[in-house]
Amino acid sequence: MPSSYPHHPAYIPVIKWQQYEQYALRHLPAEVQDRVTPCIEIRTSKQHQNLVDNYHSVRASHTTLVDYSDPDGRLSGVRLAEFRDFLKIAKTNNYSVVPTLSPNDLNSLSFQDLNLLASFGEVAIREKISDFSLSSGQDSRLRAAIGKIKSVDNCSARVLIDKSQAPEAWTRANCTQLANAIDQIAAAEIKSIHLLSGAYPESLTTVKTGMAEFKRNDWALWKDVNNICTSNVGFGDYGILNPYWTEETLELRGQRLAIRYTRDQDWLILRADGKTRDHSIAISQILVNVYSSDFKGASYSYGDKLLEERADPMVPDKDKKCGHYHITEGWNHHISFVVKDQY
Repeated sequence: MPSSYPHHPAYIPVIKWQQYEQYALRHLPAEVQDRVTPCIEIRTSKQHQNLVDNYHSVRASHTTLVDYSDPDGRLSGVRLAEFRDFLKIAKTNNYSVVPTLSPNDLNSLSFQDLNLLASFGEVAIREKISDFSLSSGQDSRLRAAIGKIKSVDNCSARVLIDKSQAPEAWTRANCTQLANAIDQIAAAEIKSIHLLSGAYPESLTTVKTGMAEFKRNDWALWKDVNNICTSNVGFGDYGILNPYWTEETLELRGQRLAIRYTRDQDWLILRADGKTRDHSIAISQILVNVYSSDFKGASYSYGDKLLEERADPMVPDKDKKCGHYHITEGWNHHISFVVKDQY
């Protein structure tokens, strides 16, 4: 399974650390796992405890970025204290963690906290942008943060330029502007630089029941920027969840099941009119049988195996994983598709 971009850094999917996302990560085969470095976002104290309890069983020795920032990218409230607590546990257990935070927070760390982060050998600086460039203030804060990491012996910096929601359209001039900003930061002797963005819709309310297609503008934007960059800018995305997704969104919209199936240029969405086991089986059968030219088959990924088993009338219904397993299958297939077919 050769890489299409063998000199680029590993693919970064941004994971919200839901239980069913954890299942997706657990079931990645070694050849995919070795080319993926997820960024786990921890947003609540309950998730913090879940990470402490379950990190080893999900990630083991695999390198993982961990970010405790709030949606605005800051270590607000108890986040810094909980981040510190997790990092101490990770250090004790020799987890291959890359602490991830904003340049604002990194530049204001205490000497003790900076040394704790630097003790992992790498720190990732995540800067969120709304335009196609860094403002002068963002650029100076980012460079100061890189310098602060490099001032500590045996520690290197990764940089994540996070566009959040990918735009619907852009020009070559936009891409050139963003590529130039990335190349200028990459020249600062850092370990790697990634462009992150997400394109999955914030809502599926336009899909009443049936089929829809949504463009993967995150992948399209990265390709256009990468074609201009002189540096090897890595690809990262928010996968089958919108960048602004929350658990509350899941509760509000959890009354109707949907399959999210990643294809080269878009997501194929099949939405049921309910959330029972029968609904789950029915939309899986539609994907496997009606969209057979798109369906990759059970051997492709754990997610595809779940779909094929669910659609198979010879498999007893009681053995079919339904409901929230659509999150597992969607994420597992998505990560596998990016690594095997695209990146």
